[in-house]
Amino acid sequence: MSKFRSVFTKRQMGWLITVCIGVLLYEFLEHFADLRPFLNGVKTFISPILIGFAIAYLFDPVADDFFEKKVLKNMKNESARHTTGIILTIVCIILIIALLLVALIPSVAQSITKLVSNWDIYNQKLHFLIRKAASFASAHKINIDVSVAEAYLDNAAEKIMDTVKSNSKTILAKVGEIGSGVSNFAIGVVFGFCFLGAKQTLLSFLNRIRSAIHPQERIERNNALFGSCHKIFVRYIGCTLLDALIVGVVTLLFMLIMRMPYAPLIAVVVAVTNIIPTFGPMIGSAIAIFFLILDDPMKALWYFIFSCILQLIDGMVIKPKLFSDSLGIPAVWTLVLIVLGGKIAGMLGIILAIPFASMFVIIYNETILPALERRAAKLNASADETPGSPAPAEETAEETQGE
Repeated sequence: MSKFRSVFTKRQMGWLITVCIGVLLYEFLEHFADLRPFLNGVKTFISPILIGFAIAYLFDPVADDFFEKKVLKNMKNESARHTTGIILTIVCIILIIALLLVALIPSVAQSITKLVSNWDIYNQKLHFLIRKAASFASAHKINIDVSVAEAYLDNAAEKIMDTVKSNSKTILAKVGEIGSGVSNFAIGVVFGFCFLGAKQTLLSFLNRIRSAIHPQERIERNNALFGSCHKIFVRYIGCTLLDALIVGVVTLLFMLIMRMPYAPLIAVVVAVTNIIPTFGPMIGSAIAIFFLILDDPMKALWYFIFSCILQLIDGMVIKPKLFSDSLGIPAVWTLVLIVLGGKIAGMLGIILAIPFASMFVIIYNETILPALERRAAKLNASADETPGSPAPAEETAEETQGE
């Protein structure tokens, strides 16, 4: 056993293992296209389970912290209290979804129908704006060819239909993927509430495995670390959704008061895009302004002024109150994290990049940095104890007295 261990402690063995890992990684990337069907099958199989775990994780604070510990705190039977809390959570979620569907879907559908029916009027207004811009440019001796833009507007509907026909297979495939995603999500919701009901059993099983692997001191340290990460993640998601709801409701009220068109549709778009950090509010405002310009440029100007004031209040008052200072991420890194998250996981990566980076900062400060400091201290101590190094003055004096 000692010979076997001594072989693995040699530097050559480390290099050999590194080369083997590099070769395996190269082969995996080289044949990744061949593995894609298998990976897609695994993804389809485990996605409902992962969705279930995510739903159970997100709604556990509602069932546990709110219903069990506050609303049902006088119920003595712990099992009945837990079951009742889960049932109340499910009922609340169903009621909220039903309320949103009843309140928003008819208004949004009406706005979309109005947008489609008024397309010819908007097309004429766009032609007028293009010609006006061209005349302004020619008055200032700027050569702009607007014939291409006008031709595209004249044949926009036909080109859209041709594009749909030429990409019908791709569109049908995407529709099938959306249907499969909705089905997986529905199954994941069922799994999520099952996991929520079996929370104590799953935690007990996990704690037994951890107790068999790690000492109690390490388990307690990991629990504290997970608690900090959990607090940051739940606070970020909850505050982000609440902030989006506030911005959407304020936008809806303003547009209804000012009698602007497409108020429900624009309010939903603004609320959803506000979830995306940094760029989301700008994207939502640009979409809203585009719709309003087609109907009335003056209303678009009023909305632009309102949007600037709302985003200023949101960024300087609402978000600091909700998030209670920062999440430990420097502002200069926010853009980098958003871009990396989008490249890795798309829209979900954009939304979750900041909380995951904040959790990494906590893990680095509480786990990685102390380990690096202990490693540095050990290396410095071994360097001081190398043979041939001069003995400290106190040890030399003690040896002299002993002689």
